[in-house]
Amino acid sequence: MKKFILASLLYLFLSTLFAQTGEDYKKFIENAEGYSNLYRGTAPLAYKFTHTGTYFAYSPDFQIGTVRYNSKIYTNLMLNLNSHLDELYLFISYSGRYVVLNNDFVESFTMGTKEFHNITLQKGDNTPGLSPGYYEVLYKNDSAKLYKKIKKTYAERINQSASSETNSKLERMFLATNTYHLVKGEKVYGVKRVGDIIRIYPAKRKEIRHLIREKNLDARSNRDNSFAEIIKFVESTSPNTIK
Repeated sequence: MKKFILASLLYLFLSTLFAQTGEDYKKFIENAEGYSNLYRGTAPLAYKFTHTGTYFAYSPDFQIGTVRYNSKIYTNLMLNLNSHLDELYLFISYSGRYVVLNNDFVESFTMGTKEFHNITLQKGDNTPGLSPGYYEVLYKNDSAKLYKKIKKTYAERINQSASSETNSKLERMFLATNTYHLVKGEKVYGVKRVGDIIRIYPAKRKEIRHLIREKNLDARSNRDNSFAEIIKFVESTSPNTIK
């Protein structure tokens, strides 16, 4: 009799459990609205220490964006790019969860007004001379692309006095390093300064200098805009003129 009661209780418990699991999954699918492929990502790494700077590309704030994922486009997403681990994070508003999108399937995405491409080796669509990863697109046309690679590096230093926030002399931080790459056909050119662009387009030296003066471009304080404006000008006037 006791065994029968225990068995009945166990059956009731398991039936309830499976019913709840089924209901939870049904609710998940209903809320996912066709986005369930994205929501299967892993949880992001938790940075459980105080630090200066941010490991995100620009800001800890998530922005509305679009992802091309496994050849399908998903819109109206809350996204942010971890440039320390080179991972794309998605915030799921209805559940309050964050997931890391599988970079094997991410082809490109937008985040606010910014566009990013994923250079991968797995698909065979890698660009020679570029390491795999997420690159911001500063300019593109049919024959040229200007990419910006944002890399955040973790570092530590010992200060002379303790911080009031951490009560420690040890400061943990994330430092940004940006590199620029001009892809032209099958060639990749590193761009660190305006002189590098002039060496790539030597026939446009005078026009480039004039453009810099005319638009008051400052490649020291705003390389993103300066490099993009110069390459846009050169490519629009003579796209085949390259060294």
